[in-house]
Amino acid sequence: MSYTEKYEIWKKKVKDRKLHKELMKMTEEEKNESFYKELEFGTAGIRGIMGVGTNRLNIYTVRKITQGVVLYMKVHGMKKAVISYDSRINSDVFAQEAASIFAASDMNIYITPELMPTPFLSFATRHLQADIGIMITASHNPREYNGYKVYDKTGCQLRDDETKEIAAIISKLDAFRLRAHSFDYYFKRGNISYTPYELEDEYLAQIEKICPKKVNITAVYTPLNGTGYRLIPKMLESIGCKTIFVPEQCEPSGKFITCPVPNPEKKEALKCGIKLLKSSCADVLIASDPDADRIGIAYLDGDKEVILSGNEIGILMSEYLLRNIENTSPIIVKTVVSTDLVEKIAENNGAKIINVPTGFKYIGNVINDLEEKGEANRFLLGFEESQGYLIGTHVRDKDAVVASKIMAIIADELKKEGKTFGDKLKEIYEKYGYCSNTQISFRFEGEEGDAKMKALLQGLRDRPLDTIAGKKVDKTIDYLVDDVGFTPANMIMYAFEGGKVIIRPSGTEPLIKLYLSAQSGPEESEKLFDSIKNQFAELFA
Repeated sequence: MSYTEKYEIWKKKVKDRKLHKELMKMTEEEKNESFYKELEFGTAGIRGIMGVGTNRLNIYTVRKITQGVVLYMKVHGMKKAVISYDSRINSDVFAQEAASIFAASDMNIYITPELMPTPFLSFATRHLQADIGIMITASHNPREYNGYKVYDKTGCQLRDDETKEIAAIISKLDAFRLRAHSFDYYFKRGNISYTPYELEDEYLAQIEKICPKKVNITAVYTPLNGTGYRLIPKMLESIGCKTIFVPEQCEPSGKFITCPVPNPEKKEALKCGIKLLKSSCADVLIASDPDADRIGIAYLDGDKEVILSGNEIGILMSEYLLRNIENTSPIIVKTVVSTDLVEKIAENNGAKIINVPTGFKYIGNVINDLEEKGEANRFLLGFEESQGYLIGTHVRDKDAVVASKIMAIIADELKKEGKTFGDKLKEIYEKYGYCSNTQISFRFEGEEGDAKMKALLQGLRDRPLDTIAGKKVDKTIDYLVDDVGFTPANMIMYAFEGGKVIIRPSGTEPLIKLYLSAQSGPEESEKLFDSIKNQFAELFA
């Protein structure tokens, strides 16, 4: 069916006034972008731009996705689900729409009484012994995005086979044939209940048990207008950390006025926080993204601000935890695109490293496997270079609340020693060897961009590169077809003397991402990375 045919169907059937008005104003280009394909239910559920159309997130696509989950649950004898949501525009609306569709099929539904972090949803799903968890969030994506994540009974994002099963069900559904009463109707009938208020205390109590130390530091904190606005300050206060809020970003708001891309990896998002860090002379800036599963860290080196990369945070956490937490045979789990330096740190400290594909669900499933063997206590840290970390086994996803705690504790230790994060990293590099990492992205918008992105990746498979930045490629791995010991993934790796490049499409935005690493100092690495960037910019032009 063409995009114009889909558009005409929606124009006839859409009852929501706001969405119908949007339909009537569409240009031909907008029609194409909104209807040329269906939103894809992939490894992390669905994420997309909000608006009207099959390729947009709206009440109709949310209803369709939810009905697909409902039918999947019925096939597998499931009856209970938990729903939460973040601060984005329409997140509460989509959460209530999803709850109503579940309730219409006589499912038992819990929904959080207010917006809550993604890790809390994972905890609640486990604690309430639900079959499915739903989180309405687009994590750190730009403000025009929203998303729909699905979790299993362990609080982990769905496995690939489960995702494929639900996607197949969704593909056969008609969003306009779904019927349900209002959220209030089902809530009054008792089909929908709020999650118990004491769950929050129980969640924080689990985090309190992890590395139970007190600190004497001051932290500037920004939730980037997201869900961390209550729980992270509450946790920091419990360990003795004085907290200064970034006023422009301390309240939940989907407008993200001061941070249109609310990503704690981005300097622009931390601009207000860094300004306050300098004026307050606090010890550290801690930021969490809108659904509070990722963190950003910045500090002052003299009068200069320094923002830690996701890999640097992972290095600092690994080194600290291996020194301070008793564990006879610890395991650190990281994504394959994250820094290899942690492998050297782990080996030197008697720890095992497990590499997994990109996606925190693979880390969560390693914990599940350990739990089945009675060895969950061996899990020390899970992390990915995009600034997601988990310490402890209370949840099965990234957790900015516990990650903020660990970084506050590390900041306190360094303050007592008169050191900065940079000083500590220098010590680590001197001991284990320097490793530099960075990431670059190339954007491919719309239907044409989507086709080009797929063609470029296929081209790299059909005609592998012989050289990278003038260096001979020594090894190529296609993670889709080569046996690497874990689930096939759409990634390609090129290794050469002194470094490597891993290439993969983003699962949430129209991007091809390149993960670059080099075993050399900053100046030499920067030159290498610039050369690689120029080579791929020409290749992808």
